[in-house]
Amino acid sequence: MGDGTTVELDVEVAVVGAGLAGLAAATVAARAGASVVVYDVRCAGGRARSDERDGFIFNQGPHALYRAGAGVGVLDRLGVRFEGSLPHPVAAGYREATGELGVLPSSPASLLRSPLVGIGDKVRLGRLLGRLPKLEAAPLARLSAAEWIETLGLTSNGAAVLSALTRVATYTSDLRFVSADAAVGQLQLAIEGNVLYLDGGWQTLVDGLVAAASAAGVRLFEGERVTAVQAGKQGTWDVSTPTVTVRAGSVVIAAGGPAAARAMLSGAPDWGLGAAATATCLDLGLSSLPATRVAYGLDEPLYFSTHSPNARLAHSGGAVVHVMRYGARTSEEDRAELWTLARRCGVGDDEVVTERFLHQMTVCHALPRPGAGLAGRPATDATGSFGVFLAGDWVGPVGLLADGALASGEAAGRAAAKRAMSVRAPIGAMVER
Repeated sequence: MGDGTTVELDVEVAVVGAGLAGLAAATVAARAGASVVVYDVRCAGGRARSDERDGFIFNQGPHALYRAGAGVGVLDRLGVRFEGSLPHPVAAGYREATGELGVLPSSPASLLRSPLVGIGDKVRLGRLLGRLPKLEAAPLARLSAAEWIETLGLTSNGAAVLSALTRVATYTSDLRFVSADAAVGQLQLAIEGNVLYLDGGWQTLVDGLVAAASAAGVRLFEGERVTAVQAGKQGTWDVSTPTVTVRAGSVVIAAGGPAAARAMLSGAPDWGLGAAATATCLDLGLSSLPATRVAYGLDEPLYFSTHSPNARLAHSGGAVVHVMRYGARTSEEDRAELWTLARRCGVGDDEVVTERFLHQMTVCHALPRPGAGLAGRPATDATGSFGVFLAGDWVGPVGLLADGALASGEAAGRAAAKRAMSVRAPIGAMVER
């Protein structure tokens, strides 16, 4: 492809986008017996791709896989294997206004010795940590995460601690814009199984998903932009790129967020979506470990996290550190703020081997909004077009972030294969025009 030739290829399922959601959808559909093609304007992996720089492996900001999340189940069913380690158990709370660092009360043990909250908040937070795993999250969808925290009777210091934990769990800068059921669900996952930092970075998941897709017979075309998805003959769909038109029995759109999906659909319904979540990140490859391994911002939406040597991402003695601000502003003010936090946590200029600054990253295309919650996100078939399905971190009632992408991808792939089998478009013909 890419030589200007226009061809027509008949398949049963066409997938637009080769991120986590698209690769999961394609593999599930192919394993169900459908012929599948996948198109991506860049290369497979999307925001899960990792990069190697001077012997350090950088994810695109701090990535962690929830061990009790829906995504692990999807990866297991697809046969994608990975290894990793738990994060450092001791975190600090950071107040930008004063530069103060103190033990963050994120567990019963750290709660007792934390200087950041008084005895009353220690009691209230201790009770919350005890009952949180059994708390029913779904009824909290009517509230925002900020409103839920206000109901707990914490002082401003206690609320700041819980807000910091919730921001990191949801990747959200302003907790007024994410539903409480989603936030509580993330905190429950953190308590139930913690997270893994993956050896070799998240590229290992991408490589595993590509291998699973290939083994199932999926054909992956990278560097191909889908320009249109239009109704074809006899219930089929025509998926067009500059070089090819695919006639498919069904289509999965997993190409980023709702704006990308709308651009390919005519008459898409109003999905009533929440706000997108953005972030700015400073990725650092260091020659030695910083004095403070993990820090959560208490008065600003900041996060400092050392991912190696817990995970194998650097040479012996080296460290990979991610410094993040949830909610991107201007490049200049964010960069300065992140470097201030890095230096406060013990990063010296002479220890920086390599660095990368990522500004205005989209970390979630649409947060579950208060009043609707996870159950109010668009379903995989909410396209207004019979036979066209959605997948991504903003789709379906299950999970946030990568968990949401993988869960919706699996569901969309299953539905697309079932629908395509009923249409049974001719398979395998490639006719030059």
